[in-house]
Amino acid sequence: MAPADKWVDRNAGPVVRPYALTGGRTGQEDGETLDLIAVVIAQDAGLWGGTADLTPEENVILGLCQRPVTVTDVASQAALPLGVVRILLTDLIRRGRITVLPSRRPGDQPNTELLKEVLHGLRAL
Repeated sequence: MAPADKWVDRNAGPVVRPYALTGGRTGQEDGETLDLIAVVIAQDAGLWGGTADLTPEENVILGLCQRPVTVTDVASQAALPLGVVRILLTDLIRRGRITVLPSRRPGDQPNTELLKEVLHGLRAL
């Protein structure tokens, strides 16, 4: 394989290493990570048309967040590693482009009947 060919995958096209997408960062600076099932949405959902101040990957993520979507679904649909998506989402949250929706309101209790049905269904498997 020629040296110029090592950055091209025949099926995938040009290969960009994950650390290049995050500026070499491997985690959030404050140590806080987004939960896999955290639901995110763009701040101005419906007004998105792509912006020049964002990277192509951030534009893709912002486009996927026009409706409420989980962090895991964003990674899957963007075809990016989960760790990279978490870092890019955190960057977009800090810039005020994306909001994390609360998972539950304080004081909410899970529906015990629903939990019993889920348990019953799991036991039936």
